[in-house]
Amino acid sequence: MHQGSTVTLAEQRSYIGLLAVCVGLAGLNPAASAQNLGAEYATVEGVEDLARRCAGGHSGFIAPCREMSLAVMAVQQGVGLASALGSDIPGTSSTHGRRLGLMPRVGVAVTALALRFGMPHVAASTPGGLAEEENAMLLGLGGTAFAGVLDGFQLAPTVGGILSVDAIASYSLVRMPTGAGLSGAGSGFGAGARVGLVRESFTLPGISVSAARRWLADVQLGSTADGNPVQARTGVTVSSLRATVGKNWFVIGIMGGVGWDRYEGDVELSMPRGAGDPGGVTGSVASERVLYFVSGWFNFLLTRLSVELGMAEGVGDPFEDRTGAFDPHGATWFASTVFRITL
Repeated sequence: MHQGSTVTLAEQRSYIGLLAVCVGLAGLNPAASAQNLGAEYATVEGVEDLARRCAGGHSGFIAPCREMSLAVMAVQQGVGLASALGSDIPGTSSTHGRRLGLMPRVGVAVTALALRFGMPHVAASTPGGLAEEENAMLLGLGGTAFAGVLDGFQLAPTVGGILSVDAIASYSLVRMPTGAGLSGAGSGFGAGARVGLVRESFTLPGISVSAARRWLADVQLGSTADGNPVQARTGVTVSSLRATVGKNWFVIGIMGGVGWDRYEGDVELSMPRGAGDPGGVTGSVASERVLYFVSGWFNFLLTRLSVELGMAEGVGDPFEDRTGAFDPHGATWFASTVFRITL
């Protein structure tokens, strides 16, 4: 929104109502965190098969193989969400378009993030310890570059940006918590696009949808050489969809959104069975879930400082008779602070 614009009292009330709806959708009520609100959209693939082949028909290996297979899924979700977060372009719900119809508007954003997620205790020294729950903290930095590709259609003086398009490129770097038994580069690249349904104006909020895909470095879980009972290595690829709505008022703005993520990757898992048998198997694991997020920001001429909070739903446990402490139904919360400049 341009500086110096004004809105009526009725419009202010409508936007405050919009924020309330967004907050409700984001699940920021603590009581909602224990619910699997997106269960009908959440799926898990490959976990049961990986655990079955890891156990190799040996009853004594069933429990640790199940825990490690779930740990792989949880790490994919945690690292994948840390790379994707909420909005694909932080601090705005609109596309950027082009200047005077010729030059694309471009910008960059730098993100500091924090995310906490649960998983089985892969750093344990015994199979029984593996069944305990570990709460891992991920901290990281991200960079996003964007450019207006298409300006879209204008239906009225305050109704424009319809089917406008921004191109997006991203890079993330996440510190792996070695104390939790995780290691790896924690970095990855992404690419995507945001499509405007309507660009923000004096009277309308900005509404857009976006799609992105991110490819991250492999993550190592545990190490049998360090005394852990099981080890695994997994790739992480994230496919994301987002829908956002938001509005500026002079120097401040708000945005809410909903998203869907799919995390997947090939897995190498090893459960030593004695007598020189490393018990190595390979497979693939994937899961999908819904997430909700809200953000607010301050405008400073060409720059913007924003804060985002969000929650990703949990998924179902594929093992009905499992007794481990980790509950995959639990939600994952994340937060980020972003500095953005647009030219």
